[in-house]
Order: sequence, then C-alpha cells, then structure tokens
Amino acid sequence: MLGDLKQLRAFLAIARLGNFTRAAYELNISQSALTIQIQQLETHLRTQLFDRNRRSVTLTPHGQELFPRIERVVAEIEDLVTHAREANDPDRGTVTVAALPSVAAGLLPRAIHRLNRDYPRITVRIRDTVAARLNYMIRNGEVDFGVGSPVKRDQELFWEKLMTDRFCAFVAPDYPWTTRNSVTLKDLAGPPLILPVRESSIRMHIEAAADKNKISLPAAYEAVYNSTIIAMAAQGLGVAILSELVVSGGDAQRLRRISIENPPLYRFIGILRRAGRSLSRPAELLIGALREVASAN
Repeated sequence: MLGDLKQLRAFLAIARLGNFTRAAYELNISQSALTIQIQQLETHLRTQLFDRNRRSVTLTPHGQELFPRIERVVAEIEDLVTHAREANDPDRGTVTVAALPSVAAGLLPRAIHRLNRDYPRITVRIRDTVAARLNYMIRNGEVDFGVGSPVKRDQELFWEKLMTDRFCAFVAPDYPWTTRNSVTLKDLAGPPLILPVRESSIRMHIEAAADKNKISLPAAYEAVYNSTIIAMAAQGLGVAILSELVVSGGDAQRLRRISIENPPLYRFIGILRRAGRSLSRPAELLIGALREVASAN
C-alpha cells in the first residue's frame, strides 16, 4: 500500500530540490521528520528512491521512473480535494463561459467585476470564440454556458435574451461620409466594406439582412479580430460594420460612428446553455451578474 499524501509530497520536493534541508524548509517540517517519511515510503514501495551522499541527493533509476506517475497522482488528489471543498463552500468555485469576442470585451468583464464584489473566491474562465464554435462548446460540455447570439434554433440549447445589440458603421474622421449621421442598408452596398469573417455572429446577421432585402454586401476586407477591423477603418480603407458592444469596449473611439437605418441591423445577445442541465452555483451567480449589467445598459 502506498504511503500517505505527505510522503508523496516529500518525495516530489526532494526530487525537485535535490536536497533534504531545502525540501524540509519548503514543507515546513524538520529534516528528521522528512527522512522518516521517505524511509516509510521506500518501505511501502519496497524500493530505494534516492541515492544519497554528503553533497547531493539524486533519484535512483526506479525513482526516476516513478516520479512522473507520483506527480500525476498528487496533482489528481489535490484537484479532488479542491473540488470537494468548493462543492461544500457556496461562495467558492470555478465557472467556465464561452463568449463572442465582442461580448468578452464588453459585457462580460463588467459582469465579472460585479460578481467579484460579493464573491471574490469564484474564478471565471473565459473562452472567447466565434459564433460557429460557441454552440459546439456548449453542447459538448466544454463550458458551463455561453453568451452569444443564436443564428438558428438549436433544440439542445436553452436561450435567454439579455439585450439587443445594434450594428453601426465606423469610418475614419476624414472619410467621405463626414457629414452623415446615418446610412441605409442600400448605402452600404457602395463603399468597400471591412467585415468580420463569415464564422462570426456579426457577419452572419449582416448577410441574413442583406439576403432578406436582396442587397449584395460583399466584403472588400475580412478579419477575425475587432481590433484589426477598427485599425483598417482608421486607415481609411473602407467602412467597418461592427456592433455597439465594440464601442462600449472603447476600441473605436478614434472612429466616427454612423447609425444604420432602413432597416436597422441588430442581434439579440443572451445566455445559451444545454437544455435540461442544471448549472453550478458559481455559474448561476455569474448569469445573475450578466442580467444586472445587461438591464443597466
């Protein structure tokens, strides 16, 4: 039978530091207690783990073979202990959320800030991704839930609307449209357009609106990141079409924002999660913070 967790941690500390004295100091125990732990572990395993002399301590061949396996065992046990403690602490835990890039740069950070005020021990992991992959990540359990815009119905996912996100045109200050405060969808068919890639939620909604109104809106330039699209528009290369959430993130302050009307372009932003699946308390708390931030917009 293997020794207890203290003995395994002692083994890893000595193997990493190559010295009993430094390992004992790191583990906050006496050197004699550390020696006893290693002796007990070697007895349990029926093998010598270290070659010792006055100057150094090195792993034996068998010790080298066991090191990565013991390291994995200790990591798994510590992860299990952490999970068990978090499960019994309602104000502690981890939530993983997938979000569209514009949401991850605007709405989500404000919600996390609000969450941290009352629950500082909750950790939030963000997976920012395009719309085409967001649904996949939710369905396959890679994340607890997602924040995005549904392009088509998915019976496996439950949808809750948070807000309406309007699209706007962005141009350089000296672009020919300097006197215009609004444009129509037909107006956008003239200048070179700078658009997100086809996998993005914004592009999907733009193309759906263009098809519905029988208007062609081809992209002169495409980019994955909003910051790239904004930089290209700032150089006067054309008209960028992005959402107001990008503006709230502060990236487009150097550009003129022009409203799109007749018809307006917009999308709904909301919570996406697997239907029939209960969420953890940290996930529910983050969703609550998202609702509060969205309602304040």
